[in-house]
Amino acid sequence: MRVGVAAAAVLGLAAQAAAIDPLVIRGSKFFNEKTGDQFYFKGVAYQPRTGVTDANPDPLADPVGCKRDVAVFKDLGINAIRVYEVDYTKSHDQCMQMLEDAGIYLILDMPSPKYSINRADPHWDHDMMSKWKAKVDAFSGYPNLAAWIAGNEVANNADTTGAAAFVKAAIRDMKAYLRSKGLKTPVGYADNDDPAIRMNLINYFNCGDEDSRADLYGINTYRWCGDKTDFVTSGYEDITKNMTGYTIPSLLTEYGCNKVRPRTFTEIGSLYGPDMMGVFSGGFMYEYSEEDNDYGIVSVSYGSSSVSKVADYATFKKALQAVKPQGVKMSSYKPGGTPSRCPSPGSAWHVKSDVLPPTPSQARCQCMMDSLGCTFKSSNLTAAQGTEVGKVVGGICGQTSCDEISADPETGAYGDYSACDSYERAAWAISKNYENQRGAVCTAGDVDVKIVASPKVTDTAKCLTMKDDNGGAGAPSTAGSHGSSNSDSGRETSAALSARATTTTTHSLLLLAAAIAAAAQL
Repeated sequence: MRVGVAAAAVLGLAAQAAAIDPLVIRGSKFFNEKTGDQFYFKGVAYQPRTGVTDANPDPLADPVGCKRDVAVFKDLGINAIRVYEVDYTKSHDQCMQMLEDAGIYLILDMPSPKYSINRADPHWDHDMMSKWKAKVDAFSGYPNLAAWIAGNEVANNADTTGAAAFVKAAIRDMKAYLRSKGLKTPVGYADNDDPAIRMNLINYFNCGDEDSRADLYGINTYRWCGDKTDFVTSGYEDITKNMTGYTIPSLLTEYGCNKVRPRTFTEIGSLYGPDMMGVFSGGFMYEYSEEDNDYGIVSVSYGSSSVSKVADYATFKKALQAVKPQGVKMSSYKPGGTPSRCPSPGSAWHVKSDVLPPTPSQARCQCMMDSLGCTFKSSNLTAAQGTEVGKVVGGICGQTSCDEISADPETGAYGDYSACDSYERAAWAISKNYENQRGAVCTAGDVDVKIVASPKVTDTAKCLTMKDDNGGAGAPSTAGSHGSSNSDSGRETSAALSARATTTTTHSLLLLAAAIAAAAQL
């Protein structure tokens, strides 16, 4: 029995014993590395929730459910599942073995609800990165792990496009971590198919240097509703045109409109037929289990071997088994095209595309914490204390510059400590207030704080030289950034700061407070 860890020796043994062929990407297509045949994902979204009592739902840690569902997967004729949430501390050996034996691949989301990039107040910090790394370590020993998804519909309208910069930074850093482990598992993004921002997102995740580009691109779309809709009227034709010539693989990471039931899934004929098979590498029907949103094709419960099929089961099975996409052979395929051109900032794109948030550095943040003259007494704050801290920090940053802990993807300005976690950024702000008052008042409202008479670090310049969490050399923040190393000439006027405090800064730091409280309770 293999163990789901990323150690090189274990990976070597797993590769030798694998009962499933590895997949590789060449240009915009997936191939079976052993046979050279083009590979199409015939998958379902798999996240059963009924009967779950654990705070961290994990269908791949339920051997009873896996045995039940793998038999159904075989009947359906699928070859892949997409899973959104798992608990990396649990064992997944039994379920992953069952899936592998059935020839079923896994696409797994890196984030979890507790550790994901918040579109309303996006940050990519060392705490979140460490949790994603732990998930990679837990699953990378399984040969049927086909790909990772680093973000699902994170930027979902024009106002939240700034969050895409943090997802792309996460892709860059997680790809680097995978490389450091000798792993080549691709990392991608899944969007929400919003026409207003669609092309900007498509281009953004495939532009710039290769190390930061996504390896695959997913589209969650629910345009095709019922038999009266077709390839043209559904908008699938437009989606296919958008992805034609794209230099990385594209998938429908979710599909299956349920406005007309029972669903007949006529879109499957286009997805795996001449309309789309030359552009898309298949997709994942949403979803396997019947939950409150009424998208399921079976009813199941966590830990139970019982399964009952709903009306959509037969129509999905019939539609899927009727298609046999004919792709190209890897030996005769020649990738073409060039990466996309990065989008420019505008009304529907609030990102300076050529600058990314910094790679998190726990060492840098700890060094900063060791320099503070005023800080929290406890590292564990309650929800009420988090709210209090948010108000205090919002007030502080309305009166003085908090550039060192702030991030502005629209201008490409990322503070020296913007990749620190919410607790550390808040601690920096209250210490900054203490310094501004020449050590007169150390306070964070009703939250207990303490004065540090002799901080361990007296020169914060050395903090900026600390290595990042992937072992890269430390350096001041990236081009266009602001931080403690910058001169005062670039700072906002007090009037501008006050105006900003009533909008972006206060809003951001109130959300930061909620993040502090949530992190303290994990």
